[in-house]
Amino acid sequence: MDEIDRAVDILSNSRRILIFTGAGISVESGIPDFRGPDGLWSRIDPSLFDIRRYLSDADARKQVWRVHLSGELSVRNIEPNDAHRALVDLWRTGMATGCVTQNVDGLHRKAGFPDAAVAELHGDLTRVECVSCRKRWQAEVVIERLSSGEDDPHCVECGGILKSTTVLFGEMLPGAAISRARQMSDTADAVFAIGSTLSVYPAVEFVLGPVFRGAPLVIANLGPTDQDRLATVQVDGPAATTVPAIVRGLLAST
Repeated sequence: MDEIDRAVDILSNSRRILIFTGAGISVESGIPDFRGPDGLWSRIDPSLFDIRRYLSDADARKQVWRVHLSGELSVRNIEPNDAHRALVDLWRTGMATGCVTQNVDGLHRKAGFPDAAVAELHGDLTRVECVSCRKRWQAEVVIERLSSGEDDPHCVECGGILKSTTVLFGEMLPGAAISRARQMSDTADAVFAIGSTLSVYPAVEFVLGPVFRGAPLVIANLGPTDQDRLATVQVDGPAATTVPAIVRGLLAST
């Protein structure tokens, strides 16, 4: 029995699978990671994305908006891949409690997950929010303003500072997403972790909770993770190949 068959065998015994995803699931949609050798932080000063600097330094904000305008932080032409779509198929069977993700690309929702079934722990690049009045817009609206020549767009309602709804360094994780993630984690009887090194806290705590209660952990990742010692099964390979294979096996077993 190979690793994919073992993963199917383990997960088929569960009816409340927690899906947990990281940057690796979106690489094959054309989105580079942040921390890898070719990630965003290898090309851009990450301190620009510190919330204190962003709010107090207009020049830093202008640089961040230029990154958005350049396409480095754009997801408008990015589509879900086979792994995202396979997880929606798994969700529709009723076997999953939901999807907790570290990703900010919105691809799980674009693939078909309902908002209530996804906890986006680090926010969402597809929306922009005023930090004062909390009014929100689709990111495309603000990108159009940047394209028209604005370099530090402010809220048209109250004049407040605008920022992507992604979580910047020094910001608290969004409360609603944390609540959804906790509920999914607390009720899970297995964890299917995909495309994450499982190294970023507090996000990884939603994986560790069920595992420490005795739930099996299936990891599908290209390369090692920080939690390999806890894995029941490890499937090494690209998510767009391994995840659909596992989900097909699960659908065949129901």
